[in-house]
Amino acid sequence: MFKKNLAHLRAYDPGPSPDEIKKAYGLDHLVKLDANENVYGSSPEVARAIAQAALLPELYPDCQDSALRQDLAKRLNINENQLLFGLGLDEIIVLVSRAFLAPGDSIVMAWPTFYEYYCHAQIEGAQTRKIPCNREGRHDLQGMLDVIDQTTRVVWICNPNNPTGTYVTGRELYAFVKRVPGDVLIVLDEAYIDFVVAEDFPRSLEWINDQENVLVLRTFSKSYGLASFRIGYAIGRRRVIEEIEKVRPPFNNPRLSQIAAFAALQDQAFKEACVRKNREVLDMTYAFLDRKEIPYFPSQANFIFVKTGHAKAVQEICKRNGYLIQAFEDGVRITIGKMNDMKGLLPVLEQAMNETLSEPSL
Repeated sequence: MFKKNLAHLRAYDPGPSPDEIKKAYGLDHLVKLDANENVYGSSPEVARAIAQAALLPELYPDCQDSALRQDLAKRLNINENQLLFGLGLDEIIVLVSRAFLAPGDSIVMAWPTFYEYYCHAQIEGAQTRKIPCNREGRHDLQGMLDVIDQTTRVVWICNPNNPTGTYVTGRELYAFVKRVPGDVLIVLDEAYIDFVVAEDFPRSLEWINDQENVLVLRTFSKSYGLASFRIGYAIGRRRVIEEIEKVRPPFNNPRLSQIAAFAALQDQAFKEACVRKNREVLDMTYAFLDRKEIPYFPSQANFIFVKTGHAKAVQEICKRNGYLIQAFEDGVRITIGKMNDMKGLLPVLEQAMNETLSEPSL
């Protein structure tokens, strides 16, 4: 009755809502640091633009995202027909998988990285080759190259990587791109690029005119604080964009989402202030973790991966104390919150690690 390749998939589980957690744990206050959201919100220009916009609920939205497309293309110095918009990057990952993958194909990705790459390959009946990140939490590019073969259709590079926060340098990635066969799509997921401070981070948009098989993904959900509006975009050669457009649902970006994204683009000062505050709090977090000798991966994003061990138990203790963080196999990912919130969380994290130190690994 159902696709057999769905048997081993799990549906996305958002867990209880913050209000449900507060009620269950008897909490007056809960700090949400588990989803890499912008803790500073969005530009005031977004609220003003939406308040002033006519609702027009009876009309379909602009299918081409015209005003946003024109503005963004100008800012990125690309042609308008090199852009594709989706309901966040999640939908674009769906569209890439639908356009390029079929049963018998394969994808290559790091692990751990963003789960949706694997999920939608599975849905399309393609195999997934997961190459473990190295000890520094970085992509093993040589290992990824080694498993590419005639079945490979897509290679996913999350840069900076979610959940580790680490990155691939421009030199490393360009050498990798040059060695990948030209008929394999290389998707560079740069959802967190605005938080990057590394001077050797790839300038991937400069490669698109020379590399037809490179597709770059970016989003308004993170630095612009528009996660609830669900709007992301892909940048690539027109030939690649055309293929993905064939599987894109019409009118997929609601009108108010387009208005919100356009307004956010006009207020670059707000975005830059968010990025600056994120880095200040991240530096404070580094200092605490270094002082307490708690291991972590240096981050180029708005989150940090702390190597706790007993991650589920650490997550649960933090939750009981009013802090939501995300557990992974060998550590926890923590969104970089506001200064006072992080100063409250970090001692709780230390306490949680001490409490679970003597527990057997799960």
